[in-house]
Amino acid sequence: MTRNWKYIALMAAAFPATAAVAQTGDAGRRAVDLERYEEAKSIYKAQLGNKNSADNAYFALGDIYLKTENTDSAAYYFNRGIANNKRSYINHVGLGKLALEQGNRAKAEQAFDDALSGRGKKDPYVLAMVGDAYVNAPNATEADINKGIDYLKQALERDRDNALANVILGDAYLQLKKGGEAMSSYDRAIQLDENYATAYLRRGQLYTSSRNYNEAEEAFKKAIAIDPNFAPAYSDLGELYYFAGQYDQALSTFQKYVDMAEDTPETRAKYASFLFLTKNYDKALQEAEQVLQTQPDNTVMNRLRAYSYMELGQPEKALQAIEEYMQKVDQSKLIAEDYEYYGRILNKNKQSEKAIVNLEKALQMNNANVELYAELANAYANNNQYDKAIEVYERKRTNVEPSNADYYYMGNIYMMAGEEKAAANDRTAANQFFQQADSTYGKVTETNPTYAYGHLWRARAQASQDPETEEGLARPHYEEFIKIAGEDKDKYKRDLIEANSYLGYYYYLKGERDNAMKYWQEVKVLDPANPQAEAALNEIGKSAKQK
Repeated sequence: MTRNWKYIALMAAAFPATAAVAQTGDAGRRAVDLERYEEAKSIYKAQLGNKNSADNAYFALGDIYLKTENTDSAAYYFNRGIANNKRSYINHVGLGKLALEQGNRAKAEQAFDDALSGRGKKDPYVLAMVGDAYVNAPNATEADINKGIDYLKQALERDRDNALANVILGDAYLQLKKGGEAMSSYDRAIQLDENYATAYLRRGQLYTSSRNYNEAEEAFKKAIAIDPNFAPAYSDLGELYYFAGQYDQALSTFQKYVDMAEDTPETRAKYASFLFLTKNYDKALQEAEQVLQTQPDNTVMNRLRAYSYMELGQPEKALQAIEEYMQKVDQSKLIAEDYEYYGRILNKNKQSEKAIVNLEKALQMNNANVELYAELANAYANNNQYDKAIEVYERKRTNVEPSNADYYYMGNIYMMAGEEKAAANDRTAANQFFQQADSTYGKVTETNPTYAYGHLWRARAQASQDPETEEGLARPHYEEFIKIAGEDKDKYKRDLIEANSYLGYYYYLKGERDNAMKYWQEVKVLDPANPQAEAALNEIGKSAKQK
C-alpha cells in the first residue's frame, strides 16, 4: 500500500509489528497475538517455576518487554533465563536481539554465536528466533534480512511443519519486496495450521500492500472468523478502510480493535494515532494527553500532541509542545516529519531562520516529500532570501515536474523580491524581478492558455513594471482574464473588479472616455457600492460636460 508519511510517523511507530515471542500453540503466544501483553506476562511468569517451560518463558517475557521498549526488564529476564540454565540457548538469542535494538552489532553477533553453540545450532526454534532477530532488527539492511532468511530455512529443514517460521520467512520476503515468495510462505503456514489467524493477518497485509483491497478484506475477515477476539485483525482492517478512503468505517472498525485489545497506554496510543490520521485532531489530542498522564515520556504521544496542536490552528501551544518533545526524546528516534512539523510550527510563529534549519533537515532525511518544498521556500521568502527560495523549487524538479501551483509560488517569490526593491526606490532591480515573475507565470499560460488565473498573475506582474499605468503593459492579460472569467462572474467577482478597474483607469488616462465608461460601469454591475467606480464615473461625467 502507499502509506503516507503520517502513517509512518504515527501508526507504524505507535505500535510496531508483533514479534515472534514463543512457539505456536501455547496460551502465552495466543495472548501476545491478541495484543494482551499483561495477560501474556502473567501466563509466562506462572511458568518460571516449571523446569520444562521456564527457559522459553524467560525468553518470551524478555521479548515482550523488548517489544514494548522496556529494555531494562528485557535484559533482566534474558539474563535470568541464562542464570537459571547455563545451556539456555534461546535466551542468548534474546540478548542478541537486545544488542541489535541498542545498536551494538558486535555484541549481538557474539550472543548469537553463543546461542548457536552446542545443541542450539540444531534447535529449530533457536534457529528461527535468530532469523527473526535479523529480519526485525531496527533499520535492518538487505544483508541482515538475507541472513535471517538463511537461519529460517535452516529451522525449516529441521522442522518442516513449523508454521511460525514460515510466517517469519514470509515477513522477510515481504521486506525484500518479494511478494510471491512471501505469499507462498504464508500459504504454507496456513496449510500447516488452517486456524492460524496470524497467517491470515499477514496475507491481508500483503494484499493491502499491493492494493488488492477486496482480497485483503477477505483475509482479515477470515482471521476474525477464526478468532472473533483477534484484535490485530480489526486494527489492520480499520487501516485498510483508511487507505481506501472510507474514514467512518475505518474509525468504527478500529474502535473494535480498542475494545478487543488490552486497555493499556500502548493501545490508547495506537487509537490516538488513528484518530489523528482520520483528522479527528481534537479527540486525538485528548487521547494523547490521557496516555501522557501515565507515560509522560511516550515518544509517539509527545509527537502527536505537538502535531495535533498545529493541525488545530494553535501554533503557540504547538511550539511549546514540539520543543518539549524535541528536548526529551532520544535524538536517534527523531524522524523527518518531526523536523518538518517543527519547521512549520516555527514558520507560523514567525521564526523563519529556525524554521529553515529544521525544514532543511527534514528534506535531507526525506527529499521525496514534495509537499515540503513549498513550506521551505516560503520560509526563505519570509526571511527575504528570495534566491534561496527559488533554489528550493529548482531542487524540487529533481523529484517531480513543476505544477501550476509551483509556478504560482515561484512567481510570487519574484513579486515579493520586486516589491522590496521598489520600496527601496530601486526600479531597475524591481523590474527585473517583475519580469522574472511574468516569465514564470507565463509557463502556466503556455501549457494552459484558458486558465484564467494564469493571465491574472501575468497582468499583475506587468502592472508592477508600469506603476503609473502609462504604457498599459497589463492590458492584454487583464482583457484575456475578463474574456475567460466573465463566464462565471460569481466565482471571479473580486478579480474581475480588479481587472475592470485597471482597464477603466488605463483608458481614462488615454482620454478614451467610452472605453473607460464601459469598464467602470462593469465594476458597478459587479459591485454597486464600489466607491472607486462611483468616483471615476463622476469624474468622467464632469469632463464630458466641460467639453
